[in-house]
Amino acid sequence: MKPMLKDFSNLLLVVLCDYVLGEAEYLLLQEPVHVALSDRTVSVGFHYLSDVNGTLRNVSVMLWEANTNRTLTTKYLLTNQAQGTLQFECFYFKEAGDYWFVMIPEVTDNGTQVPLWEKSAFLKVEWPVFHIDLNRTAKAAEGTFQVGVFTTQPLCLFPVDKPDMLVDVIFTDRLPEARASLGQPLEIRASKRTKLTQGQWVEFGCAPVGVEAYVTVMLRLLGQDSVIASTGPIDLAQKFGYKLMMAPEVTCESVLEVMVLPPPCVFVQGVLAVYKEAPKRPEERTFQVAENRLPLGERRTVFNCTLFDVGKNKYCFNFGIVKKGHCILCKKKKK
Repeated sequence: MKPMLKDFSNLLLVVLCDYVLGEAEYLLLQEPVHVALSDRTVSVGFHYLSDVNGTLRNVSVMLWEANTNRTLTTKYLLTNQAQGTLQFECFYFKEAGDYWFVMIPEVTDNGTQVPLWEKSAFLKVEWPVFHIDLNRTAKAAEGTFQVGVFTTQPLCLFPVDKPDMLVDVIFTDRLPEARASLGQPLEIRASKRTKLTQGQWVEFGCAPVGVEAYVTVMLRLLGQDSVIASTGPIDLAQKFGYKLMMAPEVTCESVLEVMVLPPPCVFVQGVLAVYKEAPKRPEERTFQVAENRLPLGERRTVFNCTLFDVGKNKYCFNFGIVKKGHCILCKKKKK
């Protein structure tokens, strides 16, 4: 904020000096920074002098985008208006980058208009802040997940040529720091076109990357390379965790079945261990009852009821990186 105020103060100083010298022709921005795609207009103050005969000249103000080296629009001043404010609508500022407002005097004798770059104003345009999140989809669609894209910035209501967004997702089987030592990583890309809105969920299908899966998400304007927002790589196992599907209370007669629900896009593989909860007395400790190894892709396993004590006892099940076990009450009758 301080550099912005400093630049604004310097510009005001230049304008005051011009007044003292009698050469007060200028363009002045009310705010030197603007947010692309936002609903705000850009106000440009202007002041120009009459000719030696006191006649006001025909003057226009050109909006020039430096990144693409093109003129976006030109606004013409009224012939009887030597000073005032021009409004440039929000739909001119679709991208982040450098923009210039340049004063152009009336046509010269040879029929050309020469921009007065010394009478110009610079505008810095930045991307709005977008937050990206991931979410599970319905249980019936385990091979998919959702990418959420949200911003608190009110967006421009483009009358025509409203830009679309492109959500890019990159799946990989390892983190960047592990790639050099393990060889070429598996990398799969997917993209979806979507509307420009303040908030939405976009559904993606999973890519088969393996037991470990990491996702990087990037948000861009359709047809543009500049990245508006990005996040990742996100470890899907850490993000969502594994869920153990069991009833809170079961009666064990023959076998006890446990189903492991993995995070989106992750295959099950690992060890499922069962522990008996520690009694209330501090001298007695929790101990492991048994463990079953689940091969790649296998979600279900069973434990024989002979492993569990007679009566009503509490047992906890841990799988993989799950820090907090899933606990149930297991009832077993005495034969």
